[in-house]
Amino acid sequence: MKRFGIRLLLTMTVLLGVVAGGGESTKAQASVETDFIESIKKPVVSVSHQNHLYASVMMAQAILESDWGQSELAVTGNNYFGIKGSYNGQSVTMATAEYSGKGKRYVTNASFKKYPNVTAAIKDNASLLRHGTDTDSDYYSGTWTDNTVDYRDAAAALSATYATDMAYGNKLTKLIQKYDLTKLDTSTSSLDIEKQIADSVKDSMNKQSTKTVRSQKEKVVKVPPKVDLSNFDKTRATFKNDASKIKIKPLTPIIKLS
Repeated sequence: MKRFGIRLLLTMTVLLGVVAGGGESTKAQASVETDFIESIKKPVVSVSHQNHLYASVMMAQAILESDWGQSELAVTGNNYFGIKGSYNGQSVTMATAEYSGKGKRYVTNASFKKYPNVTAAIKDNASLLRHGTDTDSDYYSGTWTDNTVDYRDAAAALSATYATDMAYGNKLTKLIQKYDLTKLDTSTSSLDIEKQIADSVKDSMNKQSTKTVRSQKEKVVKVPPKVDLSNFDKTRATFKNDASKIKIKPLTPIIKLS
């Protein structure tokens, strides 16, 4: 009985330790995710809004492509979007998973851009989406806010264009919904605030100008007072009656005798 009791106690202790450890691990992961979003939120929102793109989609791309900023490409090259090529002559070679036209996954080596900082990577990604490829400037036009209803359209447009993975858009959408990233689309950058103030002042000036013009018109265009014709009518009536009383004698012809 004693041995059984000791075993039971040890088992419970181990289980409690695993549960506690699991809780700590979950908290740590949540902290990594929150810290990552907060660390790049400002440039993602600012750059996205300036280029008429969805900040939610760009943030989801950064999460997916960089594995929350922990991938080797993100760490060594500040490349959070998996963009291939070179940036100012700088690149890193990495193994990457690709998908064939039939959806078969394979691994190959490729050169990826190496950026001096994360903001440069964000701006380059926005430039790619806005200006497309060398042969088609509208290649990513399906991601623009003025060509879509919401972020889901933009995410879907990246499947088979930005990535060879046909499920790429769905993966982005799930991340956006899970972490409520749509709030980034409605965030106002300092540039937007300045624009709103300028527009507000301009609108106020236009209203004031319209009011002044209207006031000037009211002063110039005046309706003349109503003329009282009662006396005039009475005078005409009197003249008419008096004329009827006047007897005009016929003229006697004057005959001049020679």
